[in-house]
Amino acid sequence: MGIGVSGLMSGLDTDSIVSQLMDIEKRPVMLLQQKEAAYQAKITALGVVKSSMSDLKSSVDALKNPDDFISYSASSSDTDILTVSANDDIQEGNYNIIVNSLASEQHVRSAAFTASDAEVGTGTLTIQLGNNEAVDVVIDSDHNTLEGIAQAINEADANVTAGVIYDGTNYYLTMQGLETGADNTITMTMQDDDGVNNDNAGLSSLYTDPTTQSLTETQAAANAVLTLNGIENIQRPTNTIDDLIDGISITLKDADATKTVSITSSKNYSGLTSKLNNFIKNYNALIDTLAEQTAYNGDQAQNGTLLGDSTVGRIAQSLSSMIYEEVDGVDSSVNSLSNLGIEIEDNGHLSLNEDKLNTAMEEHPDDVITFFTADDTDNEGIAVRMYNFLDDYLESDTGILSAKEKGLQDSIDNMNDHIDQMNIRFAKREDNLRKQFNHLELLLAQYQDTAARLDQQLTSISNINAYIAKDK
Repeated sequence: MGIGVSGLMSGLDTDSIVSQLMDIEKRPVMLLQQKEAAYQAKITALGVVKSSMSDLKSSVDALKNPDDFISYSASSSDTDILTVSANDDIQEGNYNIIVNSLASEQHVRSAAFTASDAEVGTGTLTIQLGNNEAVDVVIDSDHNTLEGIAQAINEADANVTAGVIYDGTNYYLTMQGLETGADNTITMTMQDDDGVNNDNAGLSSLYTDPTTQSLTETQAAANAVLTLNGIENIQRPTNTIDDLIDGISITLKDADATKTVSITSSKNYSGLTSKLNNFIKNYNALIDTLAEQTAYNGDQAQNGTLLGDSTVGRIAQSLSSMIYEEVDGVDSSVNSLSNLGIEIEDNGHLSLNEDKLNTAMEEHPDDVITFFTADDTDNEGIAVRMYNFLDDYLESDTGILSAKEKGLQDSIDNMNDHIDQMNIRFAKREDNLRKQFNHLELLLAQYQDTAARLDQQLTSISNINAYIAKDK
């Protein structure tokens, strides 16, 4: 033990002595700190596992929902003539269509007037479009001009729109039906307040032919006329057609009897394929994470942090067993992930055979959907089972891994409290040791002072004796 300046009287390095004594006494704290570090490492490792499991849970959640498992598409070879969209009832096929004419609404006009604000007359117009309910439009003194009559008609919701057109010489009241189709013609009758409904005076002067009480047609109401795969004279009252080809909605844009437009319809399983590929990616990532965290390498420093953790070990075992499970009521040819093209490799990873999956979907689409999404209490689909399994581990309040993390954190908190209490005691112990060494130094200083004085006294006695002896 070296000599230090701290022992001014004793020559002892008391600072070093106290430090070494305290290091020995603090060894329990060091052991607790090492244990705390190990627990903290486990919490971190569990966080890595939970993150990977959460990614898998998200991809499994997508597989619980059959939306987008099957995608439908339809295309038009000439979108200037017609456009198409697909729905869930689509059948794959090719169709040739000719649009001979579009569906149109009827347009009519009144007799000619010299001014838009000239008084016409008052009364009640009864307007009916096709088979719609007839609507009465009251024309009062505030609306007895062409402009006023058009306004009253528009405000009455009579299934037509009205306006006033000036051709450069005359003004006309016009009406246009709001629905296309040959049956949707405009009928107008009236009760003229002048008592005569079929003359050129008063409200009835709107008629272009008062005797027959009729207006002039400027555009006929007509059906769309089509030819589909050689079948001619197919008619529909609108230009949006949903009942011509199963699963395809057609919107007519233009008519050209010289052009044949091709419609191609198809369905594919890219939605399910995408969801399964995401599931496989996250499943493989979790398997790798679990293997890394529980790895045994022979060297304790290189072993996985969660080596020997039975809770984490069960996750890989349970997920692996689910890969082979079946679902009641599903056709045996598609009643396993392997039958759907999900293959298990030697390293535990999964891979997808898309051709096998597409064949399964072509032959048994409803069974495949049931296999993943069945939500019966006693017969859950694979995606539902796996989701519930993962949720049991990940749920923030009651999840198994969450509870394990909380247990480790509680242990860390308890150790920190214990360490704090021990450090308080050690601080007092160190202070007492330093006081004891300081007291020792004071005693040695007193002893040395007493010795020096004794030495002086003995020297004085010796000198006196020598002097006496010399005088004799």
